[in-house]
Amino acid sequence: MAALALGGCRSGGGVHPEAPTGSAPSDSGPPPLPVKKASEEVVVAAWSEPKQLPARGGQVQILVRAQKRGGAPFPAVEVRIQAEGGTLYSKGRVLTTDASGRTRDRLTARGDASITVNAGGTVYRFRVPVRAPDAASAR
Repeated sequence: MAALALGGCRSGGGVHPEAPTGSAPSDSGPPPLPVKKASEEVVVAAWSEPKQLPARGGQVQILVRAQKRGGAPFPAVEVRIQAEGGTLYSKGRVLTTDASGRTRDRLTARGDASITVNAGGTVYRFRVPVRAPDAASAR
């Protein structure tokens, strides 16, 4: 589930964030990944598509949306993404949001992954779980 709040959000991934519910920014864990601080507060939504990794692992897209207060897109925001339990296509390099305030990365993992996003100084964390194998594929 994606969530949106001023200054941050939490998500389990998967649900499109156009109809989010409120949440607080994440305060626990390691220090945020270094990025240039945005000129004003960033409202962040982040999620994975699909919301779960395939049963034996695989790839998902990690999507990040940055907005200004009031909902306007926030272009040119520096974003860094880190994954515990998987590998990112970006390898942790700085990404920048486009004109619509969005950027993306690709996660490859065999098991559950924990994702940390720093978008212009707003830190957000969520998990991408592995889907349980269904009975037909377990045979």
